[in-house]
Amino acid sequence: MSFPPIETLLQHRAPMLWLDEVIARDGDRIRCLLTIRADHVFVEGLRVENLVALEWMAQAVAALVGMRDREQDQEPRPGYLIAIPDGKFHVGHFSVGDVLEIEATRVWGDDQLGSFECTVERGSVLCATAQVSVYRTPLHGSTPA
Repeated sequence: MSFPPIETLLQHRAPMLWLDEVIARDGDRIRCLLTIRADHVFVEGLRVENLVALEWMAQAVAALVGMRDREQDQEPRPGYLIAIPDGKFHVGHFSVGDVLEIEATRVWGDDQLGSFECTVERGSVLCATAQVSVYRTPLHGSTPA
């Protein structure tokens, strides 16, 4: 199955667009692929701090809701990471050349506020997990529920 280009799902652009592509989607779950390249903005000394995984997770969430927006003939709209009630990092850093799979699954929420369980894996190694809460701006002309 092919998926839309990642640039059509997120508001991000280089140098802040990290995800390369969507590789799977099943309802409220998405898997994205990312390869860490030397020209990425948070690479320092060929490494990326493990906390940057939170941004990758947020971008996977954005890709998931961006796909939903496209299915409803809407343009993706901005979202904001508002809480991380739980996060664990199982690696000290990531390295240039790492190929990572980022998964995000919606646990609860509506079109504006939601909670997602996210993971970052390198091969079969679980590198990071987090629960993230996200707020999205309302559709133009609509009022919050």
